[in-house]
Amino acid sequence: MTVSIATEIGILLALSILFPFMIHVLPVPDDARLGPRLLPMFYAPLLAALLGRTRSAVTVAIVSPWLNWAVTSHPIPPVGLVMTVQLLVFVAVVRGMMIRMGPRWFLAGPAYLAAVAGAAMVVAVFPALNGGRPVWAWMAQGVTTALPGIGVLLLINTLVIRNYPTGSGGGPAAA
Repeated sequence: MTVSIATEIGILLALSILFPFMIHVLPVPDDARLGPRLLPMFYAPLLAALLGRTRSAVTVAIVSPWLNWAVTSHPIPPVGLVMTVQLLVFVAVVRGMMIRMGPRWFLAGPAYLAAVAGAAMVVAVFPALNGGRPVWAWMAQGVTTALPGIGVLLLINTLVIRNYPTGSGGGPAAA
Protein backbone atom coordinates (compact mmCIF):
# COMPACT_ATOMS: atom_id res chain seq x y z
CA MET A 1 0.00 0.00 0.00
CA THR A 2 1.43 3.34 -1.01
CA VAL A 3 1.31 6.48 1.08
CA SER A 4 -1.16 8.10 -1.32
CA ILE A 5 -3.56 5.15 -1.11
CA ALA A 6 -3.27 5.11 2.69
CA THR A 7 -3.96 8.85 2.74
CA GLU A 8 -6.93 8.43 0.41
CA ILE A 9 -8.41 5.65 2.58
CA GLY A 10 -7.77 7.73 5.71
CA ILE A 11 -9.62 10.71 4.23
CA LEU A 12 -12.51 8.53 3.09
CA LEU A 13 -12.76 6.87 6.52
CA ALA A 14 -12.71 10.27 8.19
CA LEU A 15 -15.55 11.34 5.89
CA SER A 16 -17.40 8.12 6.66
CA ILE A 17 -17.39 9.15 10.33
CA LEU A 18 -17.94 12.85 9.71
CA PHE A 19 -20.98 12.52 7.43
CA PRO A 20 -23.07 10.39 9.85
CA PHE A 21 -21.93 12.50 12.81
CA MET A 22 -23.04 15.70 11.07
CA ILE A 23 -26.40 14.16 10.17
CA HIS A 24 -26.97 12.93 13.73
CA VAL A 25 -26.26 16.30 15.37
CA LEU A 26 -29.01 18.02 13.39
CA PRO A 27 -31.92 18.83 15.69
CA VAL A 28 -34.96 16.71 14.81
CA PRO A 29 -38.01 15.49 16.73
CA ASP A 30 -37.28 12.68 19.19
CA ASP A 31 -38.82 9.97 17.04
CA ALA A 32 -36.98 10.88 13.81
CA ARG A 33 -33.71 9.18 12.96
CA LEU A 34 -31.92 10.91 10.10
CA GLY A 35 -29.28 8.23 9.47
CA PRO A 36 -31.69 5.73 7.87
CA ARG A 37 -33.40 8.60 6.05
CA LEU A 38 -30.34 10.34 4.56
CA LEU A 39 -27.92 7.38 4.27
CA PRO A 40 -24.71 9.23 5.22
CA MET A 41 -22.70 6.00 5.47
CA PHE A 42 -23.04 5.60 1.70
CA TYR A 43 -21.53 8.99 0.73
CA ALA A 44 -17.81 8.20 1.09
CA PRO A 45 -18.01 4.75 -0.59
CA LEU A 46 -20.05 6.32 -3.41
CA LEU A 47 -17.43 9.01 -3.95
CA ALA A 48 -14.64 6.44 -4.06
CA ALA A 49 -16.56 4.11 -6.38
CA LEU A 50 -17.52 6.89 -8.81
CA LEU A 51 -13.96 8.18 -8.90
CA GLY A 52 -12.65 4.74 -9.88
CA ARG A 53 -11.04 3.96 -6.51
CA THR A 54 -12.37 0.42 -6.12
CA ARG A 55 -9.84 -0.70 -3.50
CA SER A 56 -10.53 2.37 -1.38
CA ALA A 57 -14.30 2.02 -1.80
CA VAL A 58 -14.22 -1.63 -0.69
CA THR A 59 -11.98 -0.80 2.27
CA VAL A 60 -14.31 2.00 3.39
CA ALA A 61 -17.34 -0.26 2.91
CA ILE A 62 -15.83 -2.90 5.18
CA VAL A 63 -14.28 -0.65 7.83
CA SER A 64 -16.61 2.35 8.17
CA PRO A 65 -19.55 0.69 9.99
CA TRP A 66 -17.15 -0.77 12.55
CA LEU A 67 -15.13 2.42 12.89
CA ASN A 68 -18.35 4.34 13.47
CA TRP A 69 -19.38 1.79 16.07
CA ALA A 70 -16.00 2.13 17.82
CA VAL A 71 -16.22 5.93 17.86
CA THR A 72 -19.95 6.56 18.40
CA SER A 73 -21.38 3.15 19.42
CA HIS A 74 -23.62 3.32 16.32
CA PRO A 75 -24.57 1.24 14.45
CA ILE A 76 -24.96 -1.62 16.88
CA PRO A 77 -23.09 -4.78 15.75
CA PRO A 78 -26.03 -6.62 14.09
CA VAL A 79 -26.91 -3.49 12.13
CA GLY A 80 -23.21 -2.94 11.41
CA LEU A 81 -23.00 -6.37 9.81
CA VAL A 82 -26.06 -5.69 7.65
CA MET A 83 -24.65 -2.27 6.75
CA THR A 84 -21.31 -3.80 5.78
CA VAL A 85 -23.11 -6.15 3.38
CA GLN A 86 -25.13 -3.24 1.99
CA LEU A 87 -22.06 -1.09 1.45
CA LEU A 88 -20.12 -3.90 -0.25
CA VAL A 89 -23.00 -4.69 -2.62
CA PHE A 90 -23.50 -0.95 -3.24
CA VAL A 91 -19.84 -0.44 -4.20
CA ALA A 92 -19.78 -3.57 -6.37
CA VAL A 93 -22.91 -2.53 -8.27
CA VAL A 94 -21.77 1.08 -8.77
CA ARG A 95 -18.39 -0.09 -10.09
CA GLY A 96 -19.96 -2.81 -12.25
CA MET A 97 -22.43 -0.39 -13.80
CA MET A 98 -19.67 2.19 -14.34
CA ILE A 99 -17.63 -0.40 -16.21
CA ARG A 100 -20.57 -1.63 -18.31
CA MET A 101 -22.41 1.64 -19.00
CA GLY A 102 -19.92 4.37 -18.25
CA PRO A 103 -20.68 7.31 -16.01
CA ARG A 104 -24.39 7.93 -15.57
CA TRP A 105 -26.27 10.19 -13.17
CA PHE A 106 -28.52 7.40 -11.86
CA LEU A 107 -26.02 4.70 -10.81
CA ALA A 108 -26.51 5.22 -7.07
CA GLY A 109 -30.27 4.47 -7.24
CA PRO A 110 -30.17 0.90 -8.56
CA ALA A 111 -27.00 0.26 -6.57
CA TYR A 112 -28.79 1.16 -3.33
CA LEU A 113 -31.76 -1.07 -4.22
CA ALA A 114 -29.33 -3.92 -4.98
CA ALA A 115 -27.63 -3.26 -1.64
CA VAL A 116 -30.94 -3.61 0.18
CA ALA A 117 -31.69 -6.83 -1.72
CA GLY A 118 -28.25 -8.21 -0.85
CA ALA A 119 -28.72 -7.38 2.80
CA ALA A 120 -32.19 -8.95 2.68
CA MET A 121 -30.65 -12.23 1.54
CA VAL A 122 -28.33 -12.17 4.55
CA VAL A 123 -31.20 -11.26 6.87
CA ALA A 124 -33.31 -14.09 5.41
CA VAL A 125 -30.59 -16.55 6.41
CA PHE A 126 -29.89 -14.86 9.78
CA PRO A 127 -33.22 -13.33 10.92
CA ALA A 128 -31.79 -12.20 14.25
CA LEU A 129 -29.94 -9.45 12.39
CA ASN A 130 -33.19 -7.50 11.93
CA GLY A 131 -34.92 -8.57 15.11
CA GLY A 132 -36.80 -11.41 13.42
CA ARG A 133 -39.06 -9.12 11.39
CA PRO A 134 -40.38 -10.43 8.05
CA VAL A 135 -37.77 -9.74 5.36
CA TRP A 136 -40.17 -8.19 2.82
CA ALA A 137 -41.62 -5.80 5.38
CA TRP A 138 -38.11 -4.90 6.55
CA MET A 139 -37.00 -4.22 2.96
CA ALA A 140 -40.08 -2.15 2.12
CA GLN A 141 -39.77 -0.06 5.25
CA GLY A 142 -36.04 0.43 4.67
CA VAL A 143 -36.48 1.63 1.09
CA THR A 144 -39.45 3.85 1.96
CA THR A 145 -37.57 5.44 4.85
CA ALA A 146 -34.48 5.92 2.67
CA LEU A 147 -36.18 7.74 -0.21
CA PRO A 148 -34.70 11.15 0.79
CA GLY A 149 -31.28 9.50 1.12
CA ILE A 150 -31.60 7.90 -2.30
CA GLY A 151 -32.25 11.41 -3.60
CA VAL A 152 -29.08 12.63 -1.86
CA LEU A 153 -27.09 9.73 -3.34
CA LEU A 154 -28.41 10.59 -6.81
CA LEU A 155 -27.47 14.24 -6.26
CA ILE A 156 -23.93 13.28 -5.21
CA ASN A 157 -23.76 10.87 -8.16
CA THR A 158 -24.85 13.59 -10.59
CA LEU A 159 -22.45 16.19 -9.21
CA VAL A 160 -19.47 13.82 -9.32
CA ILE A 161 -20.23 12.63 -12.85
CA ARG A 162 -20.79 16.19 -14.07
CA ASN A 163 -17.70 17.71 -12.43
CA TYR A 164 -15.04 15.00 -12.80
CA PRO A 165 -14.22 13.81 -16.32
CA THR A 166 -13.61 10.08 -16.34
CA GLY A 167 -10.35 8.42 -17.22
CA SER A 168 -9.65 4.91 -18.45
CA GLY A 169 -10.33 3.26 -15.07
CA GLY A 170 -13.82 4.72 -14.77
CA GLY A 171 -12.53 7.45 -12.50
CA PRO A 172 -11.31 10.98 -13.09
CA ALA A 173 -8.84 11.64 -15.86
CA ALA A 174 -5.24 12.05 -14.77
CA ALA A 175 -4.46 15.68 -14.09
